[in-house]
Amino acid sequence: MPWFIGGFVGVWIALTVVGLWVTYVDKNIARKKRRIPRFIVGAGLVFAIFVLVTLPDVRVAMFFILAVALITFLNLRQFKVCSTCGKTIHSGMWFDKAEYCPKCGARLG
Repeated sequence: MPWFIGGFVGVWIALTVVGLWVTYVDKNIARKKRRIPRFIVGAGLVFAIFVLVTLPDVRVAMFFILAVALITFLNLRQFKVCSTCGKTIHSGMWFDKAEYCPKCGARLG
């Protein structure tokens, strides 16, 4: 089981590095708009797989899978990329979308 814990930690470190690059370091606007949703869904799937592998009770695992699906959906709504300046906006508003870029003031599409 220690190999599994090391694998879990290693995967999350890799996801953190890739996530920071995709959302904040990369300056290509079109690429960011393509990759951020893919990254969010991919990270959710990776977490769901870890949940399915570690939890023996299917009912408990399904509860966590539903929670992961909800969090993934909310993250997809919260992350936007400004088409004008390229800033990645994480609104933090679960049920409301950001409408304007805080950096340049452009309307978000």
